[in-house]
Amino acid sequence: MIPPDVLRVAILWGPGVLILVVFAYGSMRLIQHWIDRSMELKRDQWEETLRVARDHLDRVLEAQKSQAGAIAHLAGSVEKRDSTEGYEHKEMRIALRAIHRDIQLMLSGSKTEI
Repeated sequence: MIPPDVLRVAILWGPGVLILVVFAYGSMRLIQHWIDRSMELKRDQWEETLRVARDHLDRVLEAQKSQAGAIAHLAGSVEKRDSTEGYEHKEMRIALRAIHRDIQLMLSGSKTEI
């Protein structure tokens, strides 16, 4: 048989302990939900920041590609003309080829990093 003191303690403290356990469990679930939600918002912010940076980098690469094409076109037109100026045209052609080569190297290097 159960001693009367244990039965009395169980009757007096049982409902309070049960309420305390339910309250603690509910609080832990609420805290866990709040932490998960804040981490999800931070992750979404980082993804948006990375998307904006990626878009900006794509625009810069497209601009560089367009400039490289323009320089190649300019170098081709300089090569097709008869060189009446002599060394000035040759220097310009060499400089344009060097710039075009540097831009192409930069574009090929940046695409391998992405």
